[in-house]
Amino acid sequence: MKHKLKEKDVDALACGALFLGSGGGGDTSLLQIMAKQAIRENGPVSLLSPFDLPDDAWIVCSGLMGSPAIHFEKMMSGDELVAALRVLEREKQIQAMAIAGLEIGGINAMAPLVTAAKTKLPLIDCDGMGRAFPEFQMTTYHAFGVQAAPLVICSNHDDWRYFSGSSNYEIEKAARFVLPEMGGSVAAACVPMRAAMMQETALHHTFTVAKRIGQSVIAAGTDIHRVFANLSADLQNSIYGKPHKLTEGKIVDLQRYLQDDFMRGELVIEGTGFHHSEQIEVRFQSEYLLAKEGKRAVAMVPDLICVLDADNGLPLLIEELELHMKVWLIAIPAPVLLRHPKMLDVVGPWNFGVSDTYTPVEQLVAEAGDWR
Repeated sequence: MKHKLKEKDVDALACGALFLGSGGGGDTSLLQIMAKQAIRENGPVSLLSPFDLPDDAWIVCSGLMGSPAIHFEKMMSGDELVAALRVLEREKQIQAMAIAGLEIGGINAMAPLVTAAKTKLPLIDCDGMGRAFPEFQMTTYHAFGVQAAPLVICSNHDDWRYFSGSSNYEIEKAARFVLPEMGGSVAAACVPMRAAMMQETALHHTFTVAKRIGQSVIAAGTDIHRVFANLSADLQNSIYGKPHKLTEGKIVDLQRYLQDDFMRGELVIEGTGFHHSEQIEVRFQSEYLLAKEGKRAVAMVPDLICVLDADNGLPLLIEELELHMKVWLIAIPAPVLLRHPKMLDVVGPWNFGVSDTYTPVEQLVAEAGDWR
């Protein structure tokens, strides 16, 4: 069924994308401005299922690569996204019939919307992560055998690079190698596939879910209890699951450092009120990866861990964290496809060095209730 994304929907989509970013994915505010302007100039964007297209229709993923902070410094116009798409179409000799997303978490929920609006192409209501992950190949597309190549990246100076090859890991490595000389942040077009392939490999309805989350959260105002109640109502009947409140308290320790181009570190939340006896450590690498109380895990990747500002219920990016902030820590069960063995091979906790095994948050929370 066809829906339209209008200018008034952009803020809700961005808000929902921040929740699904799990602490990463970047600040969406600049891309929100771009998306609103593009829709204002070109009209609403059709939001389609891949089943709405002929099976042989070409779909191309659109997004940004590099440091989210640099996106602001470079003041990209959005035309870079279109330029990357056009180069890919020309070099591969195809014509895209629709645009899709790589990740629904953070700014890369906005980027394909900008591309779709500027090209007047429909946006597919799917993505390949269902959240944010730090590396290009950490998608369901990759896990289920879709080639990322060709990958085209374009800077805001009309400088572009074209990458081909059979290894998605090597393509990601090659693209990251040239990022510094292209300014550290680029637009990308990649993972061209037929609609039939996207039907089988994508996470469906993620743009719709993100928009609904945002609408409910905005309607809740700044009352975190209402925010959490509305979030629960939206997610429990979606491809995700009902969120779990892990604790509430204040940040008493925070360590952040850059290593291998990723923001890594940990924070410690000391419980208050009903949770006064709890102390939970959260480890992160661009996104929140593991929450544990003592030696016991209470949530882990690929389930989504979110730190919410207790004053307004909104999710905090890792770079926004500060000592003594009052926060809630919640976890959202990942979609079933992210828990598939092939996907866990790519994004399971052992890929980040935080655990040798994966246990769903529902089970961890139940076990925690037994020993607390």
